[in-house]
Amino acid sequence: MTGAPPLLEVEALVAGYERGAPVVNGVSIVAKRGEIVVLLGPNGAGKSTLVKAIAGLVPVVSGRVRLAGDDITARPTHAMVSSGLAFVPQTENVFTTLTVTDNLKLAAQTLPSGQRVSRIADVHLLFPDLETQRGQAAGRLSGGQRQMLAVARALIVAPQVLMLDEPSAGLSPKVVHHLFRKLQEIRDSGVGVVLVEQNVRAALGIADRVYVLVEGRNRLEGAPGSLASDPAIAALYLGGAVAAAGESP
Repeated sequence: MTGAPPLLEVEALVAGYERGAPVVNGVSIVAKRGEIVVLLGPNGAGKSTLVKAIAGLVPVVSGRVRLAGDDITARPTHAMVSSGLAFVPQTENVFTTLTVTDNLKLAAQTLPSGQRVSRIADVHLLFPDLETQRGQAAGRLSGGQRQMLAVARALIVAPQVLMLDEPSAGLSPKVVHHLFRKLQEIRDSGVGVVLVEQNVRAALGIADRVYVLVEGRNRLEGAPGSLASDPAIAALYLGGAVAAAGESP
């Protein structure tokens, strides 16, 4: 994907929850089609705020967000899905009182009626466990199953870019491995994936490109191998967690 044009372009974005107190201070990132871009950095670096601002959930003070060349900076959150951008928040990402099937049907309501059944069938192919649990209330699923459902809901509309905020939080290493394999499959289908993660080792294992944020600003960008092999960078910005990222589990 080196020569591919940018799919998602974030340029000098400044954003925050309160006027005069930005959390994101001029961050720029690029994600290409069929690429997993991972956002890393210490707690409070602005990673989650950045993806929420891109998704229209946090006010943007200045800067630009473009999707496939289209400026979506000022677009309201509810219009992002039709623009081709899907976002999976860390929490409250499924309707716990609804069944798996009803969660998927609700996500499909934005599609033309003739496409809904086929799109639900498509996500069942990617996440076959969801089909076997289709009558189960989402609140009774395991943590891993619930996260799979959240991703499936986001994929129903066939987005160009899928953003996820710490999807591995609270999951066992085995479940994280399975989830990240699914993200690779999604990437391989041509979707651009932007991933905020604290699980540095697992994230570097699937990343095509990495951005490190510190205090709401770009600090580093590079291939995962180059960051993982630099112990000084690991110790300074990532608490040493990267040092073993290239090792086998």
